[in-house]
Amino acid sequence: MLGDQRRHTRWMVWGSFAVFCVLVSNSWWLLSGTTDGSQSIPKQSCFYSVAGLVALAIAHRPLWDRLRKREFVCLQLAAVSILLFGLPTAVGAWTQSGVPNQSQVALFALAPFVVVAVAMFHQPLAGEEFGIGRFFVPALAGFGRALFLLSFRFPLSLREWTMFGAVLVVVVMVGFASVWIYRLLREFGMAEAFAIVCLSNAAFLSLWALLSGESWNGALSLISLPSLYNLLELVLLVWLLRELSPVRLAARFLLVPLLLVLEGIVILRPALTIRIGAGLALILCSAGYILFSRRQDSEAALSIR
Repeated sequence: MLGDQRRHTRWMVWGSFAVFCVLVSNSWWLLSGTTDGSQSIPKQSCFYSVAGLVALAIAHRPLWDRLRKREFVCLQLAAVSILLFGLPTAVGAWTQSGVPNQSQVALFALAPFVVVAVAMFHQPLAGEEFGIGRFFVPALAGFGRALFLLSFRFPLSLREWTMFGAVLVVVVMVGFASVWIYRLLREFGMAEAFAIVCLSNAAFLSLWALLSGESWNGALSLISLPSLYNLLELVLLVWLLRELSPVRLAARFLLVPLLLVLEGIVILRPALTIRIGAGLALILCSAGYILFSRRQDSEAALSIR
């Protein structure tokens, strides 16, 4: 009975992970036809506010009790979630003119390497994985291949280098936050955690929008396909952050670029070269090793972690 339940949970987690990667990699064409400013910082802030208030209405009693008993843990979760969600959103919008989207996606392929490095020194926080050092080479190899496949280019001006550095800092912060948030989220129910994550990021993005002087016109028009799409992505990611170990989940930063390249090949039908084929194979092998590598001395690695 227990074995069947574990197997069902494992399939549920891996299925959710696959759906999440497909959603993220396909968001570019689903949202490309929208003109309602769905990616603006003010609208993102309103989106997080509404989602957070709904979650708060569902879990206000247990969340209030937890705030009274463990206020510091709630503040920790709020701060770490901002590093993982709000800060990349804000910095990504600011650096878009100096660091193209493709280059940003390629730089975030470095996140698995950062997660592995952090997890080596904080194994209890990382889902109690054993032998984490074995993920170093696959994570670094996947990052190198992503740089080539996504037409990455280095900055040309001081302004672009500044933005490039800001994105790199964010990638490192995301790696740290991915490890720390795993244990924090497991101390909360899903609705409680979702409320804290959304409301803290709503406050951060609102402050960022006010300080940067962005327009709030149309920010409240949330009933749209992009908003529902973003909500599904967010719910899946928050749930996966508490159910799947950080090292395994970090493989999404390699799988999303891989899916993007495959979609480009299907749509644009470029001439396939040995370089493209080898790059795709290497990223697939790197992501596959991070996801499914097992150690006989680690029960955690044999489970959904």
